[in-house]
Amino acid sequence: KGVEIPVKLIEGAHGGVSTLAALEDDFGDAARAALAVSRRATMGDSWTSRAKAFLMTEAGIRSLKPREGTDPDAILSRADAAVQAGDLQKALAEIATLPAEGQEAMAGWTARAAQRIEATDAVAALAAAAEGK
Repeated sequence: KGVEIPVKLIEGAHGGVSTLAALEDDFGDAARAALAVSRRATMGDSWTSRAKAFLMTEAGIRSLKPREGTDPDAILSRADAAVQAGDLQKALAEIATLPAEGQEAMAGWTARAAQRIEATDAVAALAAAAEGK
């Protein structure tokens, strides 16, 4: 008997699975989009908070070093650090704590990251099954 190919590998073979390098490269653009909509979704009602959110969004400013906090910028800074460290699971866990609008803006990137995780898990399972035969 042969080893059965995991379904996730067959699915990934049709359209390809993003490389870690491609996910790293694409994270910045996805994070900027998510940060912009998250800032608008979480800004306060005061003129000052609205002006600050507008200026930071227009300038495209986001933290590049991981920092503490629950605001969208802090969350995305930790997600970015996780991606750069190759820890897509941790990045996805951080992104899941963004406001719904931010999660939606990251949906394309997160789907590709989840597909990569599934494919690498499937390869590991295939390798383990092949060693057991």
